[in-house]
Amino acid sequence: MLTKEASSSELFKNVAQCVKTLGLDTVEVTQARDRGCTNMRVVLSKREGEISTDDLEKVYNIIYPMYQVLSQDRDLNLEVSSPGIQRTFKDVLEFEVFKGKTVRVYSTLYSSYVVGKIEDTDEDSVTLSSYTIEDKKESGEIIKLNYDTISKAKLECIWEEKND
Repeated sequence: MLTKEASSSELFKNVAQCVKTLGLDTVEVTQARDRGCTNMRVVLSKREGEISTDDLEKVYNIIYPMYQVLSQDRDLNLEVSSPGIQRTFKDVLEFEVFKGKTVRVYSTLYSSYVVGKIEDTDEDSVTLSSYTIEDKKESGEIIKLNYDTISKAKLECIWEEKND
């Protein structure tokens, strides 16, 4: 099941506020200590267009010195990355971040995968447009799914076929 914890994390809030000024959205932030070293991972997305390596580099150059001081750790490993084309969702917050993208969710209500474009989100649900319920071979314009009926979700990549 998806969590509802990302947006309540102080670390997430701080990073999100910092990268928002660059026109980026925070997808995930994790931090852990391992053998005296702090490991931090930041996953970012861009609403308009695709995120570039230049975007990731800018964020790295802002966050690394800031968290090296805050964690009081000279041994900080920071990974800044994009979500990838088939990101598996970990938190319901990601539906808002990826609004406008095509998603594939497993709905316990339909006991099937539902594929559609994220149109809207609220506190309890996501609305998908141009949806298909795969096992039922059913399609429609709009479907609203409560988060508690979604057991897993991921970005759906539509591969283009080559025309020879």
